[in-house]
Amino acid sequence: MDPRAQPSRSTRPSMRPVSGTYRHSRASACIVHTPSLEPIATADEEEEDETICESSDSPRTSPLPTHGQESSGSYMDDSLPPYKVALAPPTDGVGLFATRAIAKGSVVLGEAPIFTQPPPPGRTNSTVMAALSQCTRDEQRQYFNLTNAYKAPRPGKRELLPALGIFETNALPCGKARGGRRAGIFLVAARLNHSCQPNVERSWDESAQRMTFRALRDIVEGEELCMNYVDVLGTRAQRMEELRTAFGFECACVACAMDGEDLAASDRRRTTVRRLFEEVALCGSEPTLGLRKVKLALRLLKEENLVHYEASFCFDAFQFCTLVSDYANAKLWVRKAWEASCNTSGLDSPASRAFKMYWANPRAHELAGLLQHATLHGPD
Repeated sequence: MDPRAQPSRSTRPSMRPVSGTYRHSRASACIVHTPSLEPIATADEEEEDETICESSDSPRTSPLPTHGQESSGSYMDDSLPPYKVALAPPTDGVGLFATRAIAKGSVVLGEAPIFTQPPPPGRTNSTVMAALSQCTRDEQRQYFNLTNAYKAPRPGKRELLPALGIFETNALPCGKARGGRRAGIFLVAARLNHSCQPNVERSWDESAQRMTFRALRDIVEGEELCMNYVDVLGTRAQRMEELRTAFGFECACVACAMDGEDLAASDRRRTTVRRLFEEVALCGSEPTLGLRKVKLALRLLKEENLVHYEASFCFDAFQFCTLVSDYANAKLWVRKAWEASCNTSGLDSPASRAFKMYWANPRAHELAGLLQHATLHGPD
């Protein structure tokens, strides 16, 4: 494995720079990152549903956009996986590389864990060894061929026994457990290296007990497939320090390879997006200002070639529009949030289903009509 990909993925920080689900504004309204699946009943809901179902911009059984659409199989239209394991220059490690062009939103990999473990202190070298004893010989061989970032002590990290060290290096969070989240080993996904400009995103399917990895953008043949281990909105110095402290390696991705004014501009864009993410939470009583901040954040994310936070910002814009009863623009924003969510987590994810519901009936949102009527703006 590439030395860039040696961290304990089970302890990666959240991609969100804030810990709460709800973004509280100065008004009584709450700007919510993750939409609820429970709509608010409205007196004219039946009439609204009939009108919306006939509208040309409302969701149908077969979604209009092509982004995020996927076949019932795991790998687009081909029976062979769209990746291969190969050396990842300039290091001596390996990574996953695209064997053909992969469209944005397509499933790159779907994988079930060979075993899972509870969060510490219930996870020990003995519990990992016991789980491994239930795996096949080939799975055991592949497991012990994975990187161990805990072979020797380093600042803030103690040396671990081999089985536990490999688990902490390669495990991904997958489902809830008492006291925290379970983590599991995904033998193929363990080869995904880190990038601060990732092209792959993961999402856990609780019902199927599988992790799905989707393309965040169009990927060309031969391109390395990477996800991010840390928050992408820090400066390069912040990201480097976090990776070095938590995981023991330095990133060599395209974003971290910048220097001079290019690096300074990239740092400014990412830190501005992080600041805007917080500031939007304070705009519940000022939807016009909040929407301006959303548009700026989306433009900066596009300049950084980052998809992260797109669905969240678009859902924020939807909520600003619903606050002032601007349902036409609200539908445009939540459709954009739905498309972004489909690309990263699939059509059937809870967020995608909620966005689709609000696209059909924006009046179902709890913030609908709380402020004086106004007309805002849709996406650029």
